Amino acid sequence: MTADQLGFLILLVIFATGFAFRRWYIRQPKSYKISDQHINGWQLLIFDHNPRTEGSTIELYCKSNTGLSARDFEFGLELIQKKRELRKLFFDPLSDLKFEQKILPDQSGARFFIEKRSLLQLIRNEEIRLYRFRFFVKIDDQQLIKSPEFAFSSKFLIFKPDTGKFN
Repeated sequence: MTADQLGFLILLVIFATGFAFRRWYIRQPKSYKISDQHINGWQLLIFDHNPRTEGSTIELYCKSNTGLSARDFEFGLELIQKKRELRKLFFDPLSDLKFEQKILPDQSGARFFIEKRSLLQLIRNEEIRLYRFRFFVKIDDQQLIKSPEFAFSSKFLIFKPDTGKFN
C-alpha cells in the first residue's frame, strides 16, 4: 500500500466516522428548558422536547417547593394581541388538542405534555393573529401562575421576544 492510498484510506475512515457520529447525534432526543418560574412556593418549568422535529412536545411541569399539595390543575394558554388584548384558552379534553396530564404521586404537582402541532392547529382554529403568548397554570381555583411572554419563530420554535425597552 502506497502513501497516497494510506492517506486516502485514513481520510475515508475519518469521513465515515464523522458521518456516523452526526447521524447518531441528530437522532438523540433533545430537551431545552424554556422557562423556570418560582411563585408563592410553586415552581413552573417549561421544556421543549425535540423542537426541530415533526412531533415535538411541550412539557409544563408545575410542582410545590414547600410541600404543598393540590388536586386540581388547569393548564392553558393566554394569547396576547398586538394591542395587549388578552384571551385565555384552557386546555380541555373536549377540543382536538393532543395532550396528556399526569399528577405527581405525592399530589405536589402535575406534568402536562402537549403536542406542538396540535397547539398550533388550535391557535389557527381560533382565527386570531398571534402576536405573543404565555402559558399558565391554575391551581385549585385560587392561584394562577403565568410564564413569561413567548413567541414563535418563523420555523415555529419558541423563544422569549425582546421587550423593546432598554435601560
